[in-house]
Amino acid sequence: MATIVFDEEIDPIAGSVSGVTFGTSQAGPYAKKRPSPVNHQTTDRMALRAILSAAGSFFWGLTNAQKKAWAVYAEAVGIPKPFPTGMYQWGNAGFISVQVNARLAGDSFYVIPPDIEPPEPLDFTDLIRIDKDTIRATFNPSPAGPDHRIFLRQTLPTPGAPTGDQTNGYIAEVSALNPASPYDFTTHFQHLAGWHCRYWTGTQEDTGKRSDENLWDL
Repeated sequence: MATIVFDEEIDPIAGSVSGVTFGTSQAGPYAKKRPSPVNHQTTDRMALRAILSAAGSFFWGLTNAQKKAWAVYAEAVGIPKPFPTGMYQWGNAGFISVQVNARLAGDSFYVIPPDIEPPEPLDFTDLIRIDKDTIRATFNPSPAGPDHRIFLRQTLPTPGAPTGDQTNGYIAEVSALNPASPYDFTTHFQHLAGWHCRYWTGTQEDTGKRSDENLWDL
């Protein structure tokens, strides 16, 4: 097998060739097999598409007054207006921004916009890795409350130091209502030996609103 040596006078290889992808992380240069074929129709992606389609159909069945209420909500929380003169489209953007979270949590669509202020976050006291599939969160007060869930976001695992920024991350799991501490999340991406992830924990109301998040590097 050929050995690749990166000389100081040349840049590391980047890109894909012959089924192998070359790149550089904070841990240094790497080479990995490029998966083929790539299936873009994942279960998570199809579920989100179904939610977006259902949310759009539900919104346009609301009354004009209800649509305007969602436009007021969208303006108040800083959602960009899709079109210069599109009050109802703006309301649709506000509606979808919170309904996706609610549906992912297993709740039904609701007509009245939520309060603008986010819920108070729980005090997450620790986040530890139990095994490659499980992350345990401890928090107080416990249980979280009859209208609250907790959620976990997770970046893709990376070798060496985590590289995910504050906005990146996939939803790993949203708990049922009123969870008790400690709570074990099943992670979206498996932990591998020597690899790290960046996690975010927070509180989500039954309306889909979310609190500010806690950041964890494991």
